[in-house]
Parts: sequence; structure tokens; C-alpha cells
Amino acid sequence: MKNFKKLLFSFLFFALTFSANAQLWKKLKKKAQQKLENKIEKEADKKVDSILYGKKKTSKTEAPKTNTADERLKSYGSASINHTNLYGSFSVNDLSKTKVNKQGKKVTITGFWRTSDADVFDGYILTIKNVENIDDLKNKTVKIPEEATLKLAYNALVKGKYTYERGQEHAPQNFEVIAGTSTITFNKDNNVSLNFSGDVKLVNHKDNEDFVNNTPAVINGMINTTEPEYTITKEIKTKEKDAVDALSKDEKMAMFNKAVPTVNIPSSFSFNKSIELKMTDDRGDSQNIVFLTGSYPDIYGISINAEEMQGQEMLVVNTPKSSTMFMNMAGMKIKKSTSLAQMGNQFNMEDKLPEEGDFEYKKTGKTKTIIGYLCEEVKVDYDYTNSKGSVSFWVSEDFPIQNKALPMLGMKMNNPYFSGFVLEMNSSHQGKEFTMQVVSVSDKSVNINTNDYKKMGF
Repeated sequence: MKNFKKLLFSFLFFALTFSANAQLWKKLKKKAQQKLENKIEKEADKKVDSILYGKKKTSKTEAPKTNTADERLKSYGSASINHTNLYGSFSVNDLSKTKVNKQGKKVTITGFWRTSDADVFDGYILTIKNVENIDDLKNKTVKIPEEATLKLAYNALVKGKYTYERGQEHAPQNFEVIAGTSTITFNKDNNVSLNFSGDVKLVNHKDNEDFVNNTPAVINGMINTTEPEYTITKEIKTKEKDAVDALSKDEKMAMFNKAVPTVNIPSSFSFNKSIELKMTDDRGDSQNIVFLTGSYPDIYGISINAEEMQGQEMLVVNTPKSSTMFMNMAGMKIKKSTSLAQMGNQFNMEDKLPEEGDFEYKKTGKTKTIIGYLCEEVKVDYDYTNSKGSVSFWVSEDFPIQNKALPMLGMKMNNPYFSGFVLEMNSSHQGKEFTMQVVSVSDKSVNINTNDYKKMGF
């Protein structure tokens, strides 16, 4: 499953960012000239305006009106809680949307109601542990505190809708259920229902001015809301670090070298094959990429379209540890190397992709011929909460080129689910279509003497 994530991420990354790389040097070439022209133009405009109109008076722009107040007044459900001690029945019909968030294996179900004018937490938080797939909670009962925790906060005297009245009595409660159960029922984007019961300790507002929870009771209740919002948050594991000021000079230098590692590349690269790839996005716009391969199992090049570079040459060479751009601008050769460690997670999209267990590879039995090679379709369908889509891989076992590092394509050496070389990939995600297809393979000799290029930092 990890391979599928990497494939889909690589596909989206190239589709969204490759054309931007092709424009890089065209923009650099014009940057200085544009900056000067813009400055002259602005100064000229100011002078003309001053002559024709005098000094302009600043005017205040009226802020656009929003429906924020209307949204706050709308209720998305109701709730009720019965107490065996002190307060009898509590009910409220002024609820916010329920928010369901999955972070790692933890799911948090949160919502708010209005039972007080005090600026305090007023609502519910159900936190469920060890959830592999959020769909497993569609109709599930969890034990408290072994499998979940439930926090409730409310004014126990409210019956239906809270309205402020001067001098009115309040019975604020804020506690976690000590022991009990909660049953979760939801239907995708339509509704969420919670039913719960358990042992608690209540605040007796008449005899307890310090609002201490010291009155044992048993509660049972329900919460029903509509139009829930689902989110997925990537779990981030952090390590404790010593304060920089406490580090020695050598330790600081070691930290700097780790953050900005030195990139060493070979004195030359040689490629003898080119694979031209056509990518088409959901708008129908297409972009061609040329991959270069040689005798390396894990090094490849990417050639930028010469038309977009306005006659300039640009080639990116990727190795297992670095990515280097080689550029030839009007006879001036420049190179820029970046280590993969330095790049870090700046293009990480895994938190936006389905998690393991939400999809599987399936051979459909369909075949077709692409540039003379017979290909078999392997398909992945996924329907994960608010995310739905599919990816089809057209795989040939007869394709002669092998390169395990080549994005989306060189699958023969590193995919445990199917063997072969991917000659076409079709992705459908949230109604948007993306296609990537190999359109030609040819002999092409490209040799790069890296020492001929001057280093550039930016």
C-alpha cells in the first residue's frame, strides 16, 4: 500500500509542479528588467495623478457582508442527558455541527451547544483510541475508559433552548465519564448520533460554591446532529531537542551540516535512452516530459521542453541522495544541487491520501497495446470518508528498460503487488481526471560533464 501512496503522490506532484520548473529561467531572465520598468511606471503614475488630480484622499472600503450571524443562529441537532441524582433531565436544541477528526489511530468527535453565556467550554468531546478505519465506527459501542474518553460540559438546568435572564440560576457541570459506554452511529455526511451512559461525579451548585465534582450519579444521554464535518490530520511524531544555546560550537556546526548537507555528485552522467511521457490534467491541458535513462538502476534525468524554455536548456538529474538542475542560459552553464535530506517533507502529500487498508490492487483482465507493448490493467478503487477515486495502471512485462527510481514507471524492481513497467496511469480523484502515458521510446545519447557547470545558490 505504501507504494500506491508514493505513486499517487509522484503523479500529482509532477502534474502540478513540472510546468512551474519550465518557467523558472524565463522569469529569472526578465526579473531585473521588469523590476526596473515597474519602478519607473509607478513613479510616472504617481506624478501624473498628482498633476491631474492632486493628492488622493484615502477612502474606506466597506467590508463585505457575511452570513456569519445567521450561521451562528442555526442549530444542527439536539441533545439530552438524564441524571439519577440532583438534576433529573437536561435537554438542549441549540447545537453546532459535529466535527469528526482522525489523527493516526485516534478519532475525536467534538461539538458545542449553548447552555450558558459564560466564556467556558460548553459541549462534548468523545475521544476513541486505536481506530484503524473511521468507517469501523458506523455503529460501534466503545467502553469508557478502556477504549474511549467522554467529556461533557453544560448547564444542567437547561430545558430545550437557553435564553439569558438576569439573576437566573445556573448549575454548571464539567466532567469526564468515569466508567461506562458510548455507541457511535453515523451515515457519512448526513448525521452523527452518540448514545452514552456511565458513572460520573456532579457539581451540586446549591451546596458547593467552589464547583467541585463530588456528588456521585449515573447519567444516560443522546446527541443527534446533522451535516458533520470530517477531517484527517497526519500524526506527527516529534523528538525533544536540546536548546541551541546549550550546544557547543562543534555541536552547532554538526547541526548546521545536518540541516544543510553537502551534496557531492559524480563528475559525469551518461544517458542513452529517452522515454517521452505525456501528462494531461482535468482541464485537458497537456505537458510532455522526457525521461533519460542509462546503465544506472536508480539514476535518471528529466529534460525540460525546449519551447517553454525559449531556446534555453535545462536538465534535472535525480540520484538516490540528490537532485541537480543543469542549465545552459545563453552559453552560461549553471548547476544547482539539493540533497533529499535538505528537501525534507516540503512536498509531502501523504496526509491527503487514503490510508492503508482502504484500497487494494485488482487485475481487471483488460488489456491494450501501448507503443507496441501489450499492457494489462491493474486498478485501485478507494472510498475513504469524504475522499473517493480510482487509479488504473497499465503494466507491460515485456518493456526492456528497468529503473527502480523512475517515478510512476519503473515498477519492475520495487512493487510487490504487480511486476512490469507502467506505460500508462489514469487517476480519477474527487471528479477530476489525470492521465499519464508513455508516447515514445528512443535512443538518445546525453553526456553531462558536471565540472563544466558553475554552482549557483538560491
